[in-house]
Amino acid sequence: MSSIVDRAPSAHAPSGARPGIPLVPFGLSLSIFLAVSFLLCAVADVIPWLKDFHFLKALYPDIDWARPEMIAVGVVWAFLSGWYVALGFGSLYNFFVARAR
Repeated sequence: MSSIVDRAPSAHAPSGARPGIPLVPFGLSLSIFLAVSFLLCAVADVIPWLKDFHFLKALYPDIDWARPEMIAVGVVWAFLSGWYVALGFGSLYNFFVARAR
């Protein structure tokens, strides 16, 4: 009788696998996370008791959060910023991991 433990994958990656962060999934997940976070901050501006407490209002005090075009531009910039960080950090991380091997 076999158990789940018998079928558990080994802790070591196959010898042909490259270590590091896969850039496309990392970029998509980080970009979507930042875009959703931006939208949540924009929604927080509509809720009266959260109006003065959201993070982006402290970073961008002069933005009119009631204008939909400003929110759309902010979401696009948040998405692009996620890709910027993912490509920059992920590439550097992958470079140094490969170099350490």
